[in-house]
Amino acid sequence: MPHLGYLPQTVILLSAAIFIVALFKRLNLSPVLGYLVAGAVIGEHGLDYVKSTDLTVISEIGIVFLLFAIGLELTIERLMAMRSHVFGFGTAQLLITASLIGTVTYLLGQTIEVSIIIGGSLALSSTAIVLKVIADNNASATQVGRLSLANLLLQDLAVVPLLVLVPLLAKDSGNIITSLLGATAKAAIALVVIFFLGRMIIRPLFGLIASVNSNDLFVAATLFVVLGSSLATVSLGLSLAMGAFIAGLLVAETQYQSQVEDSIMQFKGLLMGLFFMTVGMTINPITIYEKLFIIVGLATAIIAVKAVIIILLARLFKFSWGPAIHAGLLLSQGSEFAFILFGHASKESLGLMDSETAQLLFTVVTLTMALTPLLSKIGDMVCRAKDEKQYEEGVIKEVSDLNRHVVICGFGRVGEMVARLLSSKKVSYVALEADIKRAKKSRDNGFSVNHGDASKIQSLRAVGLDRAKAVIVTMDDDVYLKKTVRLIHKEYPDIPIVVRAEDLRNLKALEKIGATVVVPEKYEAGLQMAGALLKAIGETEYEVSRLKNQFRAGNYKIAKEVMPVEEVK
Repeated sequence: MPHLGYLPQTVILLSAAIFIVALFKRLNLSPVLGYLVAGAVIGEHGLDYVKSTDLTVISEIGIVFLLFAIGLELTIERLMAMRSHVFGFGTAQLLITASLIGTVTYLLGQTIEVSIIIGGSLALSSTAIVLKVIADNNASATQVGRLSLANLLLQDLAVVPLLVLVPLLAKDSGNIITSLLGATAKAAIALVVIFFLGRMIIRPLFGLIASVNSNDLFVAATLFVVLGSSLATVSLGLSLAMGAFIAGLLVAETQYQSQVEDSIMQFKGLLMGLFFMTVGMTINPITIYEKLFIIVGLATAIIAVKAVIIILLARLFKFSWGPAIHAGLLLSQGSEFAFILFGHASKESLGLMDSETAQLLFTVVTLTMALTPLLSKIGDMVCRAKDEKQYEEGVIKEVSDLNRHVVICGFGRVGEMVARLLSSKKVSYVALEADIKRAKKSRDNGFSVNHGDASKIQSLRAVGLDRAKAVIVTMDDDVYLKKTVRLIHKEYPDIPIVVRAEDLRNLKALEKIGATVVVPEKYEAGLQMAGALLKAIGETEYEVSRLKNQFRAGNYKIAKEVMPVEEVK
């Protein structure tokens, strides 16, 4: 059936992905591993239904979307909030690990060029798998989650120069450093040109699409930006991935970041899945069988080396033993970017790495990735065991690394909802809860909650309120709430204070003692219910939002003017 082109192979690919990845999900294993296994089953070393060369273009586009998604994550505010751990801890981990692994590889007989590639590639950790483990354990707000995220952000930044470095190492240029500096200067000029042109185009473009209110057009505009930027960098002699990364950085600084991220998720997931399947197709089961002990030994060595380096660096950055060990085990695997870098290095056009070495490394990295959930559970057990005694003694912990975070005073149902929303926007927070049982239960569920009295200055200082960008007070007890608000405003008069009140009666009193914003719980619940009712009977979202804002403005003003200020206890 020659007229069908690649249709039979496409059907086989999709069916293998559906069944094998679904099986891995049921076994609570990473989908990345499922795609690798699916590729191995149907590839040239398996059932030989599909050739990896048939998917080259699709897998390249998958890499483009991955780099665009990474750029979207790297907002300036986010990097600055974690700058000491992103650029301090992350840089130290990458350089030390890459140097050590690269040196050992060179001593084992590889060329200096291959040693540099292997060292840099194996120093990276898997963004996809680590973030999934963190999300599954609801640990993004914990110290381990924050340290892991900071390290991954730096590694994501390092991927771009590593991609530039691989073809440079293949050239017979004589001086790698000179070539790298020349390529860096060229990339910097291209980045500046694309950056300014992009700012002139992207904001007006997405503003126009948003005014039309068409999701299909928004998806099309996103594809245009991603592929157009990639085409621009290729025209300037750089890689497709570089353009996509720059486009992601540009979009990250606009108000459309979240909407763009949602619009590309389906494309990124599918295309990246196909990329991992092409990697899986190169894995030869015979090689695994013949070199099983070598593969296991190398995987063990990589995990041990990376874990020790990360643990020691975490201790150097004043993390306690529990979080340090947990982070070391969580970040000790190889990265999906290693597949990309080894794949480029083993291409015939570059001839840097032989295919047998690349295939061996593919298998080793895959094994380290497969062990990540187990290693994370071991690290979590160690972390809990070491921190349990401190927690029972009421010691405030896990805040030394926080900066520009939000402090939540009171962690009932309202405080928990605030924490969930902050986590969804990747805003760091730490909570204080006076009830030790509730605090411990919330902490066991993955929330960053400490047992402490928010109405005492020692507790507020212990959670880094002096470094926070805002505080929200959600307690039920009216006297306790007012005491806390007054203390915070007295000690930190410039910090915004958002306060939960029962109704409008206390609004003026709370503002007088320092509340920046007061949210009357019963009144807001009434507005939300009325809004839901109006939408149910046919009113538009815009009209409902306008009415709610109108009522808020009017009634809040009336409450301030009419209701007497209560005596503050």
